[in-house]
Amino acid sequence: MNDTLIIIPIRLQATRFPNKPFAKIGDLPMLHYVYKRVSDVNSNLFLAICDEEVKDYCEEMNLKYIMTDPNHLSGSDRVGEAVKKLEAIVNFKFVINVQGDMPFINENHINLLKEKLIDFQISTLACPFVSIDEAKNNSKVKVLLNEKNSVLDFSRKLDNKLKINENVFHHIGVYAYHKKPLLDFISSPPTKRELDEKLEQLRIINKNTFGISIVNEEILGVDTKEDLDRVNQLILKNE
Repeated sequence: MNDTLIIIPIRLQATRFPNKPFAKIGDLPMLHYVYKRVSDVNSNLFLAICDEEVKDYCEEMNLKYIMTDPNHLSGSDRVGEAVKKLEAIVNFKFVINVQGDMPFINENHINLLKEKLIDFQISTLACPFVSIDEAKNNSKVKVLLNEKNSVLDFSRKLDNKLKINENVFHHIGVYAYHKKPLLDFISSPPTKRELDEKLEQLRIINKNTFGISIVNEEILGVDTKEDLDRVNQLILKNE
């Protein structure tokens, strides 16, 4: 994957879970745990950070990082700034944005994202909903697919005319990009829908076709302390 740069956006401020990047998964802070998992797949990896505390940790632990503006609206904006800064020192053609709170990201997920870039400018992942109640939960992002298995739209609300796990799935917020659409993203202003639904991908859904891969498992993210407990229990169980 020498042609692919992986960036993990990290910031300490979070409304629901302050200081989340330093929450422990096993013996490591979450940001380090995710970094380690990704580095086993591709060493062309940087954390995109904006906090001095995170910078100090990265330097102490020898993690590669790039400083970014603390005021970005989205993780993709942070990744885009990192890409612009890294272009001068790192050779790459593709960019993969891995969320810093997804400790179960693995090589298969990253390979699926990369493979879709053969035919698409942007790719992402989704998984089946486990129930209709989960699909109706507005915190679970929906992705609508067409018959060719590319993305038509993203939304937090479930259209009752759609059939879950047939043409609408649970979106997993990781992305792979060719460089140009990512740079187009950060040069475009947020749209009303993006701000209303708090879904950054809506900024460029009308400008680019997203490829998507369906995986069987949810890549469990850590949004709350309850999620963190669940992650640690699963890790202990599988040791």
